Amino acid sequence: MMALQEEKDKPVHYENHHESRTVDKEPGLEDSKEIVEWKRLPGQACRIPNKHLFSLSAGERGCFCLDFSHSGRILAAACASRDGYPIMLYEIPSGRFMRELCGHLNIIYDLSWSKDDRYILTSSSDGTARIWKNEINNTNTLRVLPHPAFVYTAKFHPAVRELVVTGCYDSVIRIWKVEMRESAAVLLHQFNAHKSFINSLCFDAEGHHMYSGDCTGVIIVWNTYVNIKDLQNSVYHWTINKEIKEAEFKGIPISYLEVHPNGKRLLIHTKDSTLRIMDLRILAARKFLGAANYREKIHSTLTPCGTYLFAGSEDGRVYVWNPETGEQVAMYSDLPFKSPIRDIAYHPFENMVAFCAFGQNEPILLYIYDFSVAQQEAEMFRCYNATFPLPEKHQGQDALRSCPELTHQGSFQIGEYVHTENSSTKMQIVKQRLETVTANKNLRLTSSAPSSSQRCRLRQSNLLTADEMPHWFGFTQPGNIGIERRHYSHQVDSAPMVVALYDYTASRSDELTIHRGDIIRVFFKDNEDWWYGSIGKGQEGYFPANHVASETLYQELPPEIKERSPSLASKEKALAPQKF
Repeated sequence: MMALQEEKDKPVHYENHHESRTVDKEPGLEDSKEIVEWKRLPGQACRIPNKHLFSLSAGERGCFCLDFSHSGRILAAACASRDGYPIMLYEIPSGRFMRELCGHLNIIYDLSWSKDDRYILTSSSDGTARIWKNEINNTNTLRVLPHPAFVYTAKFHPAVRELVVTGCYDSVIRIWKVEMRESAAVLLHQFNAHKSFINSLCFDAEGHHMYSGDCTGVIIVWNTYVNIKDLQNSVYHWTINKEIKEAEFKGIPISYLEVHPNGKRLLIHTKDSTLRIMDLRILAARKFLGAANYREKIHSTLTPCGTYLFAGSEDGRVYVWNPETGEQVAMYSDLPFKSPIRDIAYHPFENMVAFCAFGQNEPILLYIYDFSVAQQEAEMFRCYNATFPLPEKHQGQDALRSCPELTHQGSFQIGEYVHTENSSTKMQIVKQRLETVTANKNLRLTSSAPSSSQRCRLRQSNLLTADEMPHWFGFTQPGNIGIERRHYSHQVDSAPMVVALYDYTASRSDELTIHRGDIIRVFFKDNEDWWYGSIGKGQEGYFPANHVASETLYQELPPEIKERSPSLASKEKALAPQKF
């Protein structure tokens, strides 16, 4: 007997072969078939981006979170506009707008890519997590995962993209099975180990362990190995490996967790303005201070090689540390953001970084490392160093983080350096200025404000600007150099009183340890970040300016901020001179 029915479907081996070929292509790219040659070579250490690449639109209300695809070809940004909360997709490195994905009804808290870049997962305060298919002309939601409350975080399992894990306001971790070819997602299991709402989830590279952090400072390490042939049974056997309950951040919300590229350490970002990298074997942590974070949900990130740690701040700056030494190595100041920097994403193959903020008309900024700019900075530093001797001590904390102001205007393409003005002319001006400084005794140096919203100052620990040098080296002798600085006032005629809003523990011998409610007499303002004053019985030193407020402003603060503060009257009485 012979089969006479016509074979209408394609052979199975054809489907499998066709599917394997499409995985190798870049999904969702309309007309970008060319291969991009990234500047950073495989295995090469990452660099700190030092040149503005371009600015991207994030809608009328800014961007809450963003992430590069694993291929590095697409940047996805969770934005907010007047009409909704779209996910905007931009092509990298061109910066060309591709499309937007619409469906969420409120703020999108988290965004991540599947390992093959075919799907995007988002979580929102509208009570849903959503899966989007990354393909040409597709802007609709593929799957909706309903929840009873805000969904703060969601991640694909690294080993199996069909497994999705979500963390919710109701303190429950949910594991979903999402068959991309079927109509609905299936809730496989729920874990109720946390006692407070879950802010962050992350996996190690293999998917053997998951880390979850909540609002009370508790981190749980889970065993999350899965058998691809039996997903449901594997999920039922997920267990708690350990609970991390550190006294240092007990009761402090955890904003963000990320596994270090070596898989042995964990980045912990907490809402006490402290970042920690914890060794998971001995649970010892190194602290990173400087980035202010007391109120907002802010994400930080490690570079793919683990060489640098980037963190946004509520003061609108970006701080960069060396994770191995704990040293702050750079700071992006004078960024055009008026709101806290919410998220940072570092490119997987290029020395490129993206910043975003959530606020009125806030853009997405991308910076790239340019060797020509770095060379120019080094040459300027050599010129400065030949004219002025290096000091043994700096006047304040910020003096260690000074560098030339870089002009970042216009567009920049990879492999091409666009000059905003002639480099040799710049160097000639610098040399002439230095010669004038040494020759003229009555020179007035003025620091000018940036002329463009896209201009940024990247400060690194070994570089100075011409207008910052007199401040660092202390040229205050009468008759030599008069210094006019618009940004900072270094002298205070009367000693004003301020009130400490937060505790701060001195990390250097020239700093002041302050406690909430302390009355501090300000002697002078070293710069916009660090002031010098006294407290109590003659204790003097530097303290962070963003930790204090004037007495008038303090009285107007809401009760919850002052509830644990000592009485202001008793503090003033303690500072009053005693009669003998």
